[in-house]
Amino acid sequence: MTKDPRAALCLLVLLCLGTLAGCGAQTGAAASSPDPDGLSASSQPPAESSQPEPELPGPGEILPVSGPEAIQEELTQAIRQLRQPRTMDISAAGLKQPELDVKNLYYQVTAQAPGLKYAYDLTVQVRESRLSCTLHYMPYKAGIFPEGFDGAEVSSLKELIDTAKAHMGPDPVPVRITDTALDPDAMNRALQQVGGGYLYCALSPDGSELRYSAPMGMTTEDCLEALNQVGELADQVIAQVVTPDMTQREQAQALYSYVTTNVTYDQRYVSGKDGMPYESQTALGALRDKTAICGGYSNAVKLLFERAGIPCFNVTGSYFGENHMWNIAKLDGEWLWFDATADRGSTGEFGFLRFALAELDPTKYRWNENEVSPLLD
Repeated sequence: MTKDPRAALCLLVLLCLGTLAGCGAQTGAAASSPDPDGLSASSQPPAESSQPEPELPGPGEILPVSGPEAIQEELTQAIRQLRQPRTMDISAAGLKQPELDVKNLYYQVTAQAPGLKYAYDLTVQVRESRLSCTLHYMPYKAGIFPEGFDGAEVSSLKELIDTAKAHMGPDPVPVRITDTALDPDAMNRALQQVGGGYLYCALSPDGSELRYSAPMGMTTEDCLEALNQVGELADQVIAQVVTPDMTQREQAQALYSYVTTNVTYDQRYVSGKDGMPYESQTALGALRDKTAICGGYSNAVKLLFERAGIPCFNVTGSYFGENHMWNIAKLDGEWLWFDATADRGSTGEFGFLRFALAELDPTKYRWNENEVSPLLD
């Protein structure tokens, strides 16, 4: 059969165009940028815009855990890193009551490492075998306060105590803690130095407020009245026994001697606590009623020293195995120990046994140094 040159030429042109079209498509696909998830547009599943976003992360983001220890470790690391725990697959964790068990694991974390209590709460959600936890952080630690939050700025334990003393009353006091290194437990222990045994002061759970409460059977107004009364009594004692020419140590000795000489121990603490008035645990019992137990002696010394310009704190622990309270105060730049209860009845004429001691006998006294040393810094 005779070939037509024009037909052959047309066929050749069509073949070339088809080949060029195929190269163009292949080149375009190779040049496109890769998908962030490692899937090309053509390989991704079709979008289902009508479906709501899933509440739990996808399978690739779930942390499988084999037991309670692994859950506890994830909670611990999340708190230390100030992040939220990853969603966990607990199908192999052996939890009988997942919500309760995980809550208990969180409590164990903060009990074993009290410095992590800035994670003050945990919300738990379990859906099938998926565990989702939300940690709630104190704003001062996370550095995130609510917009418009206005609180007294606190950058140390001393400022915290001073702020709490200055605002004692029935209403909470907003505080903006600015030092993220402050420990929640240390702050609450420091606040025990406020209130003279009457008003109890503590941080709110999220650490953004100071809150005051009165002992059972008393109102805040009762406590404030008692504190005002004992403050006036303390000023009268200072005016009576302290003179301008005294050194700081002489002032301390005169005030300490007043307490040991004039206050008797309330034996009702031993014979029948039900008959002992609450005031015996406070400076009011010591300075007004002249009868107190160790708490009253210690609170009286603290109040007198502070109003005379001598830094002083109460210390709780044990003395010969019995619960006890005494003082540590700063004289001439040095922190020294005082125990007016042990020196009761002495005028100091021949010296005191427990006045301005550089050290305490550890076979007699026991206390938690970690509770005291932060106050002295």
